[in-house]
Amino acid sequence: MTSKRAQNLSFSVFSWAVLGILTAYISVIILTLLLRVDGSSLWDTLLSGRSLSTIRLSAVCATIASVLALLFALPIGYLLARKSFPGKNLVDTLLDVPIVLSPVALGTALLILLSSEPGKFFEENIASFIFTTRGIVLAQFSIVVALAIRSLKAVFEQIDPRYEDVAYFLGSNRWRTFLTVTLPLARTGILASFILAWARAIGEFGATITVAGAVRGKTETIPSAIYLGLASVDIQETLAYVLLLIVVAVTVLLAVRLFTARAAL
Repeated sequence: MTSKRAQNLSFSVFSWAVLGILTAYISVIILTLLLRVDGSSLWDTLLSGRSLSTIRLSAVCATIASVLALLFALPIGYLLARKSFPGKNLVDTLLDVPIVLSPVALGTALLILLSSEPGKFFEENIASFIFTTRGIVLAQFSIVVALAIRSLKAVFEQIDPRYEDVAYFLGSNRWRTFLTVTLPLARTGILASFILAWARAIGEFGATITVAGAVRGKTETIPSAIYLGLASVDIQETLAYVLLLIVVAVTVLLAVRLFTARAAL
């Protein structure tokens, strides 16, 4: 019994120690940034015309990309959660590729696609994406759609299908059941998925800069501004944008936890 208590105690000490080390590590990183930044320079940077334009562009593009991702993810996540079909594992694996693939690699693939003959025809006659704001949206969408699908699949898997069966039994069709029964039950998870997708989109850099570039005043997002700030050795400007992304990340994570906690009540 004494040996068991000692083992339990050692496991608890080990777990708490690892938690404390990692928490301290992340806290030190954030604290170091806060100590290095100049308060007046921070606000001057974030409130400048260029910064406001960059923040606005990032927010608008991330919102559009997240809405588009949600429109695709809702039916796909529901289908993967409810149905079995030939090749499902292969399809599920392909949809996960953007999650594990390097954003730069995905951006390069998009750039090659847009530079192909069909891509050139699309660029010249329908809509241009290379070095445009549309390219930002395309790159962000390509990154976050897989994340949205994965999270919404988990949301739909947690909803008891018997609610839908009752609606079918009462004469409701699939569209009406999905819109009036399934979506209301999943609303908290859908909102959380959108917030996570938006936060991931606004912080996306690799695919975005590959497809849309980092042209000041045109395709400069917040991560691109960080890159340009480092390139020009403007540390205070870089720190201002980094801290802004940290504030966004913390706010988003707290909001998601709040929504999920309310849903669990």
